[in-house]
Amino acid sequence: MPWYFGGDVAPGDPARPYLKLLSSNVYYLNHRTRKVQDLVRAEAPDVVGLIEVTSTWMRRLKALHAAYPYRFEAPDEEYVGLALYSRYPLENARVLALPGELSTPAIAATLKAPGGDVEIVLAHPTSPESAEYIQRRNEQILAISNYVASLRGPVVVAGDFNITMWNTGYRPLVDVAKLHNSRQGHGVGPTWPSLGRIGVPIDQVLGTGGVRFRNFRVLGDVGSDHYPVYAEFSAH
Repeated sequence: MPWYFGGDVAPGDPARPYLKLLSSNVYYLNHRTRKVQDLVRAEAPDVVGLIEVTSTWMRRLKALHAAYPYRFEAPDEEYVGLALYSRYPLENARVLALPGELSTPAIAATLKAPGGDVEIVLAHPTSPESAEYIQRRNEQILAISNYVASLRGPVVVAGDFNITMWNTGYRPLVDVAKLHNSRQGHGVGPTWPSLGRIGVPIDQVLGTGGVRFRNFRVLGDVGSDHYPVYAEFSAH
């Protein structure tokens, strides 16, 4: 119930406008790339983070390049590919190695937003398929949290975290990184599996204290086992 109350509804500073962010685990075996393209065109986000992208996805998403001239792509033929697209320049784009022998990468870049720089992190910690993988996921979330805590300035972190907000493995995102969730005030917002309104909220858009959110939404089916998420943010 607390997730239905207390969202940040402050209008923000006109000098630092709200930007639109869309994050989607597209599922690496999903071939319905047109549905993702159509959703991006319909929502017109400023920043797009895609998870589980393959080289096939990269070829088919070239249609978005004209609208998103700034991008960083790290595809993989299974489930660890990530891609970040932006209407605004991305500087120092890079892969962040996370703990674990079969580490799932995170990617990061500095978004040169109209109101000032914002660090964007797109992440996909390990799926909790076993006790070993749960430990690895938790170690990766802690590593992401420590990285965010080491930064100065506003940070937005998005992705498929394979964890709900009430799981103890989520706590470093709050206690260490001091991140708040764009869901606050908008409900639980289940995103997996993509079976209507049942499921769990494991796809997240988070921000540090200098970030305000509004209009968090879970979006429609794109052929994946996850629903995409959308939020607007303003950095201060």
